[in-house]
Amino acid sequence: MKKANFALLPLAVFIAANVQAEEQLDVINVVSENSGAKSKTNVITTKIMERSTETELKGLLKDEPAINFGGGRGTSQWFTIRGMGQDQVDVKIDGAYTDAQLFHHQGRFMFDPSLLKRVDVQKGTGSASAGIGATSGAIVAETVSAKDLLKEGQDIGFKVHAGVSSNSGWSKGATAYSKAGPVDALISANFVTERDYKAGNGYKVKNSALGQRGLLAKFGFDLNENHRIEVSHRQERHYGVRALREEFDFAQDNNAANNAPRYRITQNDTTNLEWNGKNMGFVTHAKANVYHSVINRKEPSENSKTRLIANGANLNLESAVGQSHLIKYGVNYRDQEGKPNSLTVQNGVQMKTQKKRDVGVYAEGIWGLGAFTLTTGLRYDHFDFRAMNGKKSHKGSVNPSVGLIYEVNNDLSFNASLNYATRSPRFHEVMLSSGSTRGRSAVYSIASNIKPEKSRNAEVGFNYKLADNLSLNGSYFWQTVKDTHAFTQIRPGFYEIQNAGKLRNHGYEVGAAYKYEGLTLRAGVAYSKPELDGRTVDSTVTAIPIGRTWTTGVSYRFTQPDIEIGWKGRFVQHTSYDATTNNRGGGATTTKRPGYGVSDFYITWKPTESINVNLALDNAFNKYYRSHSQRAGVSTLPEPGRDIRLNVNYTF
Repeated sequence: MKKANFALLPLAVFIAANVQAEEQLDVINVVSENSGAKSKTNVITTKIMERSTETELKGLLKDEPAINFGGGRGTSQWFTIRGMGQDQVDVKIDGAYTDAQLFHHQGRFMFDPSLLKRVDVQKGTGSASAGIGATSGAIVAETVSAKDLLKEGQDIGFKVHAGVSSNSGWSKGATAYSKAGPVDALISANFVTERDYKAGNGYKVKNSALGQRGLLAKFGFDLNENHRIEVSHRQERHYGVRALREEFDFAQDNNAANNAPRYRITQNDTTNLEWNGKNMGFVTHAKANVYHSVINRKEPSENSKTRLIANGANLNLESAVGQSHLIKYGVNYRDQEGKPNSLTVQNGVQMKTQKKRDVGVYAEGIWGLGAFTLTTGLRYDHFDFRAMNGKKSHKGSVNPSVGLIYEVNNDLSFNASLNYATRSPRFHEVMLSSGSTRGRSAVYSIASNIKPEKSRNAEVGFNYKLADNLSLNGSYFWQTVKDTHAFTQIRPGFYEIQNAGKLRNHGYEVGAAYKYEGLTLRAGVAYSKPELDGRTVDSTVTAIPIGRTWTTGVSYRFTQPDIEIGWKGRFVQHTSYDATTNNRGGGATTTKRPGYGVSDFYITWKPTESINVNLALDNAFNKYYRSHSQRAGVSTLPEPGRDIRLNVNYTF
């Protein structure tokens, strides 16, 4: 375990007062995790993606047992972190994110990994500096820039890639990047085309075909050696003949008409302006960004368009205090508006678009005290919410956080943390927020005295590393979310967001890896048990009970030629529960989710420094199964069956 001048918590980077720019960048990229399995940096990097055939985040995170994705492609998928659903977690790209959903039969995350430089994973409740609504975890990503790809002495470069899948898909893409003096630029485009895939039993899943397009343009300007500005625009577009309820195929239940297939488009456009600065006297490092995001859902044949608009800004500052301490402080701001296709008049009241504003300020200290590292933080968040009937509600809350790391020696450390965070009320799904549904009044308002959801996460963990051969990490957590939100019917056609209960979750995660020369062995296990008011909760937006999940891997990498061969396994144990009682299993309303095991084999070959050839056999034994991270039932989407995948990428 690397010992640093500043002991640190994961994702908190120590910066000495007189370090050089190059040294600072090295420190930022070092995986210096001392928090068990709670946080992981560089889970996905550009180099990892270059040696992979995967085109979705789902495939790239197969090794993470605490993260689960549902069936299907694109926004058919629902994902969980430690069993917590999509209303409790976030996906952040370049500091931009929303917490609202367009439609309750559609996942709310769009993510093209080909556009990214790195992906980090945060689990459980975040510390004071984790941002707005950090109650249950996040996937945090950073888009790639020209400076990340240009080699020393290179002023212009290109990258191209192409892939094919035997289970009805292909992909292609290109990236161009260059620099001239202090200016650099990157333009990247990625296209994925997938037809209806076959599940493990040979059944062709209806309306699972999907076209995906990812575009990124990023321009950077180095004002001087201490200051840099970047402006970028990212677009992710999903399109095709899709079922109305994307996570279902009712043809499996002899009701294909209920799929209501129609050509539909979902598109996310995000523009981001970012500034990075350092060595500014008391402020050692600064990062600020302003973003504008628009997510559209269109049905051209119906002339229907639903939009979610988000504008936000973040200012994050760091100041070194002496040689062993760091203070982090800043401001987070986000404004959201949901615009349905139309707005109606209900009981003489003109419906309005839903609006919400979140503002947070924080201060966090990281104190190096010999073998101990203490982190103390305090955060204040405030929200203003306007419901579709014009009713408003607002509330502020204070959230502390504390963490402690004890480094027994350079190889072994123990950690403990207690974090609090709040999450403001979410919009009613934007697509159905006109005030009327199926010709009937459907007004969703908000309680005057509503409180934000408040999460408390206590966690203990350890990290052990023996030279470069053996590494172990583990965490056990206890999480409680008070004042959870739910829509309650007040009278026919009128509902309110109210505080509705207490969500508890507990579980563990353990990981191990062993390396010897070219051989790598890896294993991990994760378990969680979410309950709402003492009852097992089964909701894709709140929490889902996931069977105990095991991940395994064996690989060997040869030096000459540069070839790696490997096997990856993901095994999920069966689970059963009764969501209406305090008992798991054994009742008339018991939900049973069968366990499953899936094996993937792969070969990667790097004939030159510029070329990667990747071949994979996913779901090698053609297993028919459904992920636990989605709704239960015979109509939910099974996962793809056997799939032979080939990808080639070339950089020049």
